[in-house]
Amino acid sequence: MGAVTWILYAVIVWASNKSRVGGQPLSCSAAADYDPSIRPNSTGAPVDVSLHFYIESMGTIKESTMDFTMTLFFRQFWHDSRLVANASVGRDVVNFKGDRMSTIWTPDVFFLYEKESTFHDVTVPNRMIRLYPNGTVLMSTRVSVTLSCNMDLARFPMDTQECQMIMMSYTYNSNEMILTITNNSLEIDADLQIPRFQLDGYKTDMTEIGYGPTGNYSVARVIFSFSRHLQSYILTVYIPSSLIVVIAWLSFWIDAKAAPARVSLGITTVLTITTMTAGMQETMPLVTYAKALDVWLTVCLVFVFSSLMEYACANYLVILENKRKLKNYTKKLGNGINEKVDHLRVFEFHYGLGVARRPGYREPLTADKLDRICRYSFPVVFALFNAIYWPVYLKA
Repeated sequence: MGAVTWILYAVIVWASNKSRVGGQPLSCSAAADYDPSIRPNSTGAPVDVSLHFYIESMGTIKESTMDFTMTLFFRQFWHDSRLVANASVGRDVVNFKGDRMSTIWTPDVFFLYEKESTFHDVTVPNRMIRLYPNGTVLMSTRVSVTLSCNMDLARFPMDTQECQMIMMSYTYNSNEMILTITNNSLEIDADLQIPRFQLDGYKTDMTEIGYGPTGNYSVARVIFSFSRHLQSYILTVYIPSSLIVVIAWLSFWIDAKAAPARVSLGITTVLTITTMTAGMQETMPLVTYAKALDVWLTVCLVFVFSSLMEYACANYLVILENKRKLKNYTKKLGNGINEKVDHLRVFEFHYGLGVARRPGYREPLTADKLDRICRYSFPVVFALFNAIYWPVYLKA
């Protein structure tokens, strides 16, 4: 038996009573035998559906909902021997709008782990079928799809993420339909911009997924690799929080007796870091592990809180120092002395109190000495933390 009639041409003939394509008459003898609900080669080998994509744009990759959005042209190629043109028919390619897609068999490919998707219908439905004389069919659809992406945020915001786009048939298992995809099947707009991320690359593969009694299904995957832009977080989180830590250290250069200045400075820096941490947590999902940014903000909070606690210790040392000096003056001058504490240094110099020291005597820790120690130890410890933090989280 020769080549069968090109059925889709016959549909046009019936609909419009025009029976010419490229000036050549068509034969419709097999039109009644075509069933669009039955796949091509229904009793033979599985249909090979080749997938192609042109990614027009990518939306924000959201950590809070762990998903990403794309707008793409989704193209599917397959061969239907029932639609091969007769030898007498012209060899022109025929395009059909989306409203005629139900006249022939089409694959029922869907996106696995899809959260939301929409077809574009402005100004007309963005769907098309192209029929080639050799029976090859191209179906192209413009669609926006939001896909789930399981993210590992342990190194956030210095993380890289892999998000998958997975396609499979809903009805036909791998004995009836096979999806084919290669790295050349994917095209990406040259001007593609992704907020807060950059696309490092992608890879494709094909596999099978078993669904119990319905069998194994052919699966085509595209795995995108994204890396996060760190610059914005450096400018909005790391540098401001570092400056707040430095501001907290300024209290070590303020006299321990200036309680209002040191207390207000310590409380302000603690509240600022706490607010910054709470603001970052609002945009992040709840996870059971610590993120890199959590570690940074927590350490910054520890530093500013420690500076506030250091003043509490310094203030206590001031009180002990004043009591110790007052006790010495009382022993030297007799009971009943009632001099102001601020003038004790003058009396100590005048009467020579505390000049002679016993062998092995150690000078007691004072508020000024504690401040001098913290002026250098805090920056050194913070620099040591940075020397460990950045290499650990920036490693590939």
